[in-house]
Amino acid sequence: MIRTELGDELFWRAIHTFVQNHAHQTVETIDLIRAIERATGRNLRSLFDQYVFRGGHPDYKVAYSWDGDSNLAKLTVTQTQVKDGDTSSTSGLFDLRIPMGFGYVQDKGEPEVTLFTVRVHEREQSFFFPLAKKPDFVSFDVGNHYLKTVKLEYPMAELKAQLQHDPDPLSRIEAASALAKKGTLEAVNALTEVLQAEPFWGVRVEVAEQLASIKLDQAAEGLLQGLQDTNANVRRAVAEALGEVKTLESYEALKALVEKGDPSYYVEAAAIRALGKVGASGVETKAGGKNGEGESNEKKTLELLEAILKERSGWNEVVRSGAIAALSQFKTSEDALNLVLPYTEAGVPQALRLAAIRALGPISVSQSKPNVERILDRLEVISRESFFLTQVSVVAALGAMETPRAMTVLQALADHTADGRVRRRAEESVQLVQKTLGKDQAVQKLQQEIDELKKANQELKSRLEALEAKNR
Repeated sequence: MIRTELGDELFWRAIHTFVQNHAHQTVETIDLIRAIERATGRNLRSLFDQYVFRGGHPDYKVAYSWDGDSNLAKLTVTQTQVKDGDTSSTSGLFDLRIPMGFGYVQDKGEPEVTLFTVRVHEREQSFFFPLAKKPDFVSFDVGNHYLKTVKLEYPMAELKAQLQHDPDPLSRIEAASALAKKGTLEAVNALTEVLQAEPFWGVRVEVAEQLASIKLDQAAEGLLQGLQDTNANVRRAVAEALGEVKTLESYEALKALVEKGDPSYYVEAAAIRALGKVGASGVETKAGGKNGEGESNEKKTLELLEAILKERSGWNEVVRSGAIAALSQFKTSEDALNLVLPYTEAGVPQALRLAAIRALGPISVSQSKPNVERILDRLEVISRESFFLTQVSVVAALGAMETPRAMTVLQALADHTADGRVRRRAEESVQLVQKTLGKDQAVQKLQQEIDELKKANQELKSRLEALEAKNR
């Protein structure tokens, strides 16, 4: 941000002055401010006051509309980190000069962008920009030089154009996030198209995550094409995203990827973890169950995970640790627990053993009481070991449990460990378990019912969007 304020030449002059004048000395922030002023004649104290001494960052909501009669673009900028009615001098408002860009898509080459710089310093401000014609897209903070968060409230057409044509990848990511919040089939189609055509892999990763956040079954269809991406980071993000969609299509695609494998260990592990999520969610096959009904995929998923644990050892146990994490999703399955427990024994490769110890926490949540006791007995024995990473893994597992005895084991570990880091974590986990146990059982049951309603609503909404698309 300092470099943006000063420009390259003055910025480096200020840095050289700062380093040379304070060589071999202890410095404070004020020394940097004074060095900048001495070298450039510019006082940037206000920028430091806002971002360093006060701290925090602005959260902007930006709304756009076009007045065709007057050829005026209207932008309304709201600083949402400030509550309604809070007008005190310490309310946390930021005072910045932010460049606004209005882009016009060209037939060939980079889009043409018309720039305006405005001062944004109030809780809510409206700006009017005279333009020759309606812009194709709008960029807030061109170049994205200021630390901030932005929520865009633009029409669908402008968001799609920004996602496809804005030169700045961060602006394209903001457009993807805004499109996903629309939650429509048109948004799914736009994100799917960009997932294939976007040149920068970092944007494709974000697009995959946004697709998964849209609660429509069609989002899974869009994501499936991303599994063929040439970049491993994108394939990994797509696999993780498919784990959030939880449809039969996502299950079959993940299963095929897991069985085939991937050149990247991390993609393979992500697909295995996602497969565990979907398989444990109760997704059913189309036929094959009793009385012609669907059949749960749990059994064949567990068989596949067991085979991975037996056959796919590799670098740093990335793949098999993914299988352990997948098993931890089966919170009511004794078979899954029986697969995890042997890998908590001494002699198992360290990375895999630590993953198995940590998995005992999540898998315990809905197990039968005897199985919960088995888990606690095992963790109590392991807690007596002195190795730091083993103790930390035990604390993580116990902190995820919902039983009073977990607090007893944690307190015993805190009392006998010689490592202050472990002691602090154990004491914090005791408080976490106490908080979890204090939850009303009725609230937990209500949450379960809400989750079931969300799943049913997703299916209905997906059908409705498909029907509306056919009628267009």
